[in-house]
Amino acid sequence: MSQLTTKKVKIVGMSACVPKNIEENLSLSIFKTEEEARKVIESTGIERHRIVDPGVTASDLTVKAVEKLMEDLEWDIQSVDMLLYVCTTRDYIQPMTSPTVQDRLGMRQDSFVMDLPMGCAGWVYGMSVAGSLMDKGTLKRGLLVVAETNTQSHALNDRTSRPLFGDAATVTAIEFDDTFDKPMNFLFGVDGSGADAIMAQYGGFRHPTTIESLKEIEVEPGVWRKGTDIVLNGMDVFSFAIRRPPRQMKELIQLFDIDLNDIDYLLLHQANKYIDDRIRKSLKFTEEKTPYCLNDFGNVSGASIPLTMVTKLVKPLGEKPNHCLACGFGVGLSWASMEFWTETVKVSKLVEY
Repeated sequence: MSQLTTKKVKIVGMSACVPKNIEENLSLSIFKTEEEARKVIESTGIERHRIVDPGVTASDLTVKAVEKLMEDLEWDIQSVDMLLYVCTTRDYIQPMTSPTVQDRLGMRQDSFVMDLPMGCAGWVYGMSVAGSLMDKGTLKRGLLVVAETNTQSHALNDRTSRPLFGDAATVTAIEFDDTFDKPMNFLFGVDGSGADAIMAQYGGFRHPTTIESLKEIEVEPGVWRKGTDIVLNGMDVFSFAIRRPPRQMKELIQLFDIDLNDIDYLLLHQANKYIDDRIRKSLKFTEEKTPYCLNDFGNVSGASIPLTMVTKLVKPLGEKPNHCLACGFGVGLSWASMEFWTETVKVSKLVEY
């Protein structure tokens, strides 16, 4: 069992930026009828999502979110020691995106920056990396970015994926505090044998982009894709999601002797409301303690947990301490769970770009 505990590192601020463009699933032309659209909304819980303008990348959303958070925290960007950039829709194959974000933000040239292309479990994995790097106190302030422009990596004419995915960037500001006595506890999991359940076949170096892979073809009635588009095997993903994450969270609860009566919020990656309800019920959590934002933003991959915190938990995060559980799961296949505490967190107003 892969487990990790970090200490003396706390969340002090959070922000998010989403595109201003809203696409309503009920009015998507890829559905033959309104009834078909309503069935997708009912089965997924996703009513609408945000889409970037052409030419806008995840790093563009990131810069807006960081700038807002720095203003609200009254932090000088020069005081930030670390930037972790969790994103699969990166600006370039090379270089990493984090150095270009460092430059655009005006961070110090001796900052620690790193790309972590983790996908759906990215916020939890990112928090574990951030906590590990910062808990000795040599790095005092850090930013964990979890961003994705999913609509650029999925086919617009694929009715099995277009209604599901949205774009967003989130930023979590983390600070070393020698007096903060609450740990962050983690468990991790991975099963690479299921990697093809969520995969783009072409575009990497195993299967480089070809002229043929850029041609959109009808793979089944009403579903058109390119070889470079991400494809989901819905049944494989569903089977994985209702088994592995809840099992691991029960292990986390037992291993770290967590009293569920003390937990304020259960925060889950949000790809499908039905899947998350299955997980929530298996852990005996109420709906009130399990906030969601996927109805308005869709599946924003690893950004779903922090986007939920920014849009649904502004008041409780800003006014009181909270004891939370979180679980991210998906592409890889990978999954990770964590227990963490917050004191008061500055949550910025949602930025639209």
